[in-house]
Amino acid sequence: MIILGISNTKDSGACLIKNGKLVAAVNEERFNREKLTRKFPENSINWILKKHKLTSNDIDAISFGSWKGIETNFLPQYVSNALTLSKKNPNSKQRIIGRLEGSARSDAKQKIELDNGLKKLNLKKIPQYYTPHHLAHAYTAFAFSSFPHALVIILDGRGDFQSGLVTAWKNGKAPNILRYESELDSLGAFYGWITNYLGFTPDRHEGKITGLSARGDPRKCLPILKKMISTKNGKIIGNVGDYYAPYMKAKLPNLEQKLKKYSREDIAAATQFLTEEIVVKYVKYYLKKTKESYLCLAGGIFANVLVNMRLRELKQVKQLFVFPHMGDGGISVGSASYVSDIFKEKTKSIEHVYLGPSFSQKECLTEIKKHNVKIEKPLGFSRKIAKLLNEGKVVGLFCGAMEFGPRALGRRSILVRATDPTINISLNKRLFRTEFMPFAPVTLEEYAKQSYKDWNRNDQTSYYMTSCYKASNELRKLSPAVVHIDGTARPQIVTKSINSELYQILKEYHKLTAIPSLINTSFNLHEEPIVRTPKEAISLLIKDGIDVLAMPPFIIYRK
Repeated sequence: MIILGISNTKDSGACLIKNGKLVAAVNEERFNREKLTRKFPENSINWILKKHKLTSNDIDAISFGSWKGIETNFLPQYVSNALTLSKKNPNSKQRIIGRLEGSARSDAKQKIELDNGLKKLNLKKIPQYYTPHHLAHAYTAFAFSSFPHALVIILDGRGDFQSGLVTAWKNGKAPNILRYESELDSLGAFYGWITNYLGFTPDRHEGKITGLSARGDPRKCLPILKKMISTKNGKIIGNVGDYYAPYMKAKLPNLEQKLKKYSREDIAAATQFLTEEIVVKYVKYYLKKTKESYLCLAGGIFANVLVNMRLRELKQVKQLFVFPHMGDGGISVGSASYVSDIFKEKTKSIEHVYLGPSFSQKECLTEIKKHNVKIEKPLGFSRKIAKLLNEGKVVGLFCGAMEFGPRALGRRSILVRATDPTINISLNKRLFRTEFMPFAPVTLEEYAKQSYKDWNRNDQTSYYMTSCYKASNELRKLSPAVVHIDGTARPQIVTKSINSELYQILKEYHKLTAIPSLINTSFNLHEEPIVRTPKEAISLLIKDGIDVLAMPPFIIYRK
């Protein structure tokens, strides 16, 4: 079976599953350079077809994880919930109607764009399968884990008029659906509303609220935020009315008036605290109900690494897996896995996420020679890069197939020594990023246990930067720049088998310094997608975003 997965929701993209194995996955933003684009992923599909030498005749099925709009089966349930809420609180009626109309318009527009895109690429005649939004998320969370069974929980902003899904899974069996959450009770919309209220862009800058939360006191305005959203008996309850609206840019004068006297740090702290409290209580309810100890997660809420840490630390959880592309950018993959399941082709667990475009040495060198830069080809490439890092140089690492997902995992990464905590200020300024956003470490697996409290090799989240850990005293001492002010760090643990180039650089750096960690941040300026091509990487060097470009076996400098 050859299945092409497509999504043209937020962070649109495409993937390819061959005989149950995910062999390619990429998001359209990396091609059209529009952050979190919703456009039909024409470039992504063309790259996949060209890379794997496929025509439309070779593809057995096309899967869609995009929203189906008013054709979804969940609309009647949504309308029923809306009518009930309107009767309880007449003041909320217009907000509910506005949310319904907005969602329906948006989804209908995307469906038209999807149809037009398929026609343009001559893919319309291939058998097509639609996967409900949250079920596609659930397939990413379980099918690509290595677990034999699991509780799978999805929480996000919206999709198909829903905002969450709870399922119990066993290998070889269809998932048992335990609970859907309505779009009117969206925890993602709550977090997005706060993001917007504090002056950031919802659906994009929620991570800034997470970073900012460590600087505030959650107790000050927590009672106010608790009026917005809560959980009880395994349900998320959005208190639609004066204190909550199920969309991120709603005007709530009463709430805004009450929050005016609090600092953004205290509001962020209360938001993070409440989100963690709700998610932990919600998950514990279903862990008890299912008597499950394996937990799989996806959806935008689980981009929140502090939430994931709280869940990983629960005594009821034996192992945790967060799909590396947990947001809507991973939907194409989940839908393709769903179709693979229909055809009795079991999806294989992922070994890595290096599933995007790569460039040959010849292609890289051809591009390098177009620019007024200095090229070096040292015999000891990794040793030379380690030496430059030890001297304090900011190094862009560009090698191999690009990572799939929002995290830079050593193929399109910026590496910096983590010994000087003031680097956070200068590097953020250089990359036009917010000053309170912490940088993440990349650490040799051999030293992970002494760097991160309670780490073990079964912690799959640590290999994909999807969870935080409490930093050890040794990490704080040797690499203070990667420890946030709350004492946590969000690591990528690296092994030779997963990423030999990055591993070798770290090994050489450790030989020089006795330090097993570096800063690893994404290879891009703020608000830009991560670089895809050699040209984009060189451009960032020329713009002074980095000091040195490491493009094995070449090292490139500005003249």
